[in-house]
Amino acid sequence: MEKATFDNGMMSNKNVNQRTVSWEKAGSTLFLQGTLDRDSLLPLWQQKEQALEGIDNIDVSQLSRVDSTGLALFVQLKGECQKRGGTLTFSGIGERLGTLIALYGLQALLDEDQPKA
Repeated sequence: MEKATFDNGMMSNKNVNQRTVSWEKAGSTLFLQGTLDRDSLLPLWQQKEQALEGIDNIDVSQLSRVDSTGLALFVQLKGECQKRGGTLTFSGIGERLGTLIALYGLQALLDEDQPKA
C-alpha cells in the first residue's frame, strides 16, 4: 500500500492533521486523511498525477475538514478524469461535505455513478 503526506510547511507537533492532507492507495481507491483546505491543497495538487495513477475512487470519509477549495479540487479532478475517458467516484461523503456539495449545487456532478456507502 502506498502512503504519502503532504505538508504545507505550517505543521506543528500538536496538530499534525489540522494542516495536512495525507493519502493511501489500496487497489483503485485513494483514501484521503486530514484536512483538505486552501492551506493544505497546493502540495496535493502538485502531486495529483502520482496520487491518482490507477485510481477510480476517492474515499473522503477520513477527512476531518474540507472547504470550498477542497471541493473545487474534487470537481477539477473528476473533470480531468472524464476528459481522459475515465470515471472517478467519491465515497464516504459525510454530512458536512454533503451540505457543502448541496450549497454549491454539485450533487449531480459528484453523485453520478457513486458507490453507495
